[in-house]
Amino acid sequence: MSVTKRGVRTVLVTGFAALLLALPASAAEWSPSPAWLLQARCVHFKEGSWTANTGNGYYGGMQFAAQTWKRVGGKPDPAFKHPGDPAYPFRASLSEQLYRAWLLWKRDGGTWRSWGAVGTSCS
Repeated sequence: MSVTKRGVRTVLVTGFAALLLALPASAAEWSPSPAWLLQARCVHFKEGSWTANTGNGYYGGMQFAAQTWKRVGGKPDPAFKHPGDPAYPFRASLSEQLYRAWLLWKRDGGTWRSWGAVGTSCS
């Protein structure tokens, strides 16, 4: 059985979109495109686990700096006070992290520039 690139993309976008069903109420008007979801997936795969707290100053699956996270409306997280301590994983849900990434992407003019070279490679 042959698997097409388009078929794989469809499955990935559908699966990623299904994860968004648990969005917080404040994100009710959030409607990312399938292209955005694919790019966000790419960024996530190059950044880290959704609970990442590795001590590099960035947190979660989209590797937010604490100040950037707060600037896009994210709540403070205990991990921010304990960088690199595995006892304090980043606790924001996957859907919350994606929503905040989408807000930052919009603020950046619809670009992934806040993610530097990773964002460029996924655009």
